[in-house]
Amino acid sequence: MVLQLHKRLMALAGVVMTGYLVFHMLANLSFFSESAFNSFYDFYNAGPIRWLVLIVMVAAIAIHVKAAIKIRKVNANARTVDYAKHDKFKIPALLVTLSVIFLLSFIVIHIIQSLLFDTSVLYSDVTALFQSPLMVLFYLAGLFVLTMHLSHSLANVLQTLGKTSVIYHGAVWAGVLALTGGFASIPLYIYFVMP
Repeated sequence: MVLQLHKRLMALAGVVMTGYLVFHMLANLSFFSESAFNSFYDFYNAGPIRWLVLIVMVAAIAIHVKAAIKIRKVNANARTVDYAKHDKFKIPALLVTLSVIFLLSFIVIHIIQSLLFDTSVLYSDVTALFQSPLMVLFYLAGLFVLTMHLSHSLANVLQTLGKTSVIYHGAVWAGVLALTGGFASIPLYIYFVMP
């Protein structure tokens, strides 16, 4: 019963975060028009919207992480002996843990960076950030781990709903790649195309 509650909380927080990611990616795509980018973020940063969204996102992240830790502990205690045979390629638990820690660190660093930007010159600050090859690589690595996490998570949600067909999983991959590809287009454009 408690495990089911944690699974539902984790899924609900995940849905909230995924919805925000879609909104954030679409807003960021306005970067390709400096005036549109500045207009949107002038509006977004001017009032309480930015802070309300930040509070909701921090709460969703905290709920998601706490539920994931609880579920992992329960699952680890329930199975003291590993499966003798796996149907699929098995990713070592340590690698999964390290990737999740990296993803969480990436999100925290990204939030801190966004709070440190000067909102009056946001376009210039974003451009300056992604002129650094180190920041571009860090951002792309974060997006890669996010892609893996989202595709795995959404596939699990589909499986829970009984949607196991290849078409559904293909749609998940297409959606996740479109999302993370949209995010990746900005640093790649700044680093490789902008003067």
